[in-house]
Amino acid sequence: MRRVSLWFLVALLPAPVAAQSSQFGVRGLGIPIRPLSPRATATGGAFGAFDIESSVNPASVAGTIQFTSLFSSAQNFRSSTNPFGSSSGRDNRFPQILVSGPLGGTRLAVAVSLSGYTDRNFSLGTADSIDLRGTRVGVYDTLSSRGGLSDLRFATGWRAASWLQLGIGLHAITGSNRIENRRIFSDSSYAFAIERSELSYLGLGISAGALIRPIRRLTLAGTYRSDGNVKIDRDTTRIATTDLPTSYALGIHWQPSLKSAIAASYQRSNWSASDADIRQQGGIGAENAYQVSAGFELLRDPKDPGHRPIRFGASYGTLPFPLRAGKQAHEYGISLGTGVRFTGGRGGFDLALQQLWRSDGDGYTERATVVTFGFSLRP
Repeated sequence: MRRVSLWFLVALLPAPVAAQSSQFGVRGLGIPIRPLSPRATATGGAFGAFDIESSVNPASVAGTIQFTSLFSSAQNFRSSTNPFGSSSGRDNRFPQILVSGPLGGTRLAVAVSLSGYTDRNFSLGTADSIDLRGTRVGVYDTLSSRGGLSDLRFATGWRAASWLQLGIGLHAITGSNRIENRRIFSDSSYAFAIERSELSYLGLGISAGALIRPIRRLTLAGTYRSDGNVKIDRDTTRIATTDLPTSYALGIHWQPSLKSAIAASYQRSNWSASDADIRQQGGIGAENAYQVSAGFELLRDPKDPGHRPIRFGASYGTLPFPLRAGKQAHEYGISLGTGVRFTGGRGGFDLALQQLWRSDGDGYTERATVVTFGFSLRP
């Protein structure tokens, strides 16, 4: 247990610290990732609960009328500042991969998706000095982590009526962190030291959702999800079990005309369920988090809705794992995007551009530009 606590405590060493990638992904299980398609990302996440290519609401799967596949990639460019200095970094991830299709002759549709759950990529550098054989020797330590948690979802959606869709999803939460701790001495007569390990994760969850159309062109969404706990192994040894949150989301989608649609959503996750476990492992803890989003989509041609639409959105939320006790970080952002369809709408590309700002209100800030690109196929 003392070994695993190192990864939580190093970030607070009193020496100057430089960080690459996101400094807000150092604590706990990292930064939560929303399982959104590029289309939903471009609307700030507001369309996620209604989008068949996102993994927010299993009820949206019921809207699948033909085989659909999606592959997306996101490139992140970050600039981080804290009381010890500034640094920049970049990384790439694959936030959403999905395959779905209807079950012929029924009102059912199924989907399999692989999404990001949390991102824990970071590098931390600390400079200090220690006594060796009665002499003060400078040391430079670098702690790096590559990986995070992923969410493998199997979902079924049912068109119960023309105004009602229901869905249920089963989730396997997996992933790993490859961790390296490297120490270099200012005196070249001392050899550098490296310690490597790998943390692996495994958990199970379940989700349920509904889409309701009380009147024409107005749709309401609701989802509930419980993720149980995740088991953590260091190399081949079980070292901890961490409770994961229950969460719910609500959304509203209004289509005032054939060319336009507006949506808003609210999501809350009970991350405080992880608090006691993370503290026991040597971390600061966890707090409940929420996110609100609003966005719109303007179509050039309602007969070809995926071809060069204009999408825009904004979001605001809190992050569950504070860098310091009592300082919960928040994130807000704006996004825009578009897409093109070809071969009679059977294939297409979607693009989303996000600008995100993160801060804990007391010296730790970050600005990130995220470019998300997706390719979808509907033969």
